[in-house]
Amino acid sequence: MNDGALTLAIRDALEDELGVFVGLPQDDAAIPAQAVLLDLTSDVVVGSPLQRGTLTLSACSQADDYTVQENVSFAAAVDAAMRSLTIAPGAVQLYGVVAQTTENTREERHWRTNLTYTIGFGPT
Repeated sequence: MNDGALTLAIRDALEDELGVFVGLPQDDAAIPAQAVLLDLTSDVVVGSPLQRGTLTLSACSQADDYTVQENVSFAAAVDAAMRSLTIAPGAVQLYGVVAQTTENTREERHWRTNLTYTIGFGPT
């Protein structure tokens, strides 16, 4: 399966585009005051190498350092970057990105906007 290769490629592309920390579920790095956290679950299309996944990007801003409006702007930038995302050629190909849902929450002292997408991907 290509989940690991895809999450690494998305992380690298979003970090380049946004200039912020993009964390994977297995990262043990400290999360800075503003970051994007990435979570992917996927299903294999039966009988093929293709996969369909649900990708959630959490745009997080520390409430002591950023206002709610700054987080709204940050989440909009994350969404724009994801909708226009291209990943570097490699082991995996991203076939499509479709925005699904948005959820705005507060988690302790963090503003958090969860952006959920359906994505199609597979080998190159």
